[in-house]
Amino acid sequence: MATFVLVHGAWHGGWCWARIAPRLRDLGHEVNTPTMTGFGERIHLLTPDVGLETNVTDISNVLKWEELDNVILVGASYAGMVTTSVADRMPERIAALVYINAFIAADGVSQNDMLPDWRREMIEEELAKDPGAWRMPPPAPDLIGVTDRSDAAWITDKMTIQSAKTFRDCAKITGGVDAIKNRTYIRATGYPNNTFDANLETFRANPDWRAEVIDTSHDAMITAADDVVRILEEVAASLAFDGQTERAAP
Repeated sequence: MATFVLVHGAWHGGWCWARIAPRLRDLGHEVNTPTMTGFGERIHLLTPDVGLETNVTDISNVLKWEELDNVILVGASYAGMVTTSVADRMPERIAALVYINAFIAADGVSQNDMLPDWRREMIEEELAKDPGAWRMPPPAPDLIGVTDRSDAAWITDKMTIQSAKTFRDCAKITGGVDAIKNRTYIRATGYPNNTFDANLETFRANPDWRAEVIDTSHDAMITAADDVVRILEEVAASLAFDGQTERAAP
């Protein structure tokens, strides 16, 4: 069976995988849902200095200290910056990469550089209202396409502020990530974003990528759990077919 590490996006935490992780475990997989520094239950660690590199270290250390190999590394939204960076540094531990409406790190590029103009301007305006000018407030659920009232209430209750440094830091990518050929991009179309649309079109034409489209919110792991579990199970099956899921002995 496969080993999953599911990495949350901006303003979220490990809690956002609550509809995914138990089902994957029921299928026999090992599933890790770490919360990065400054998010969720680790909000007490938030400072202006928490940046992309902090979160890359968070996830790298999960793989190192939990002795995880042949990992299916899943990144949602901002986490694409993190998981790509981790895979670039530790490609020998990664069997597959899965992105859900994710920003994919490129060398010398920040997430802010990839945001649509309207969203980047909105974030900068919100920061300008904060005396400290470093705390990014979470968006309203309807902004990311969540329309179900109970889901929206749950997400609103759980989301936390985030350090602007995480969006402003540029990634450091050397090319190690290119060794990972099993890659999937999931486009959840309920959140308009031309960066994600461009990713989808690029990866549809690339034989090293699998492209999937789900008509749901940006939080597909919450609003389209059935589809996300199905795709992740198919990725795991593709690795089993290739004989890549056997764990290395400690």
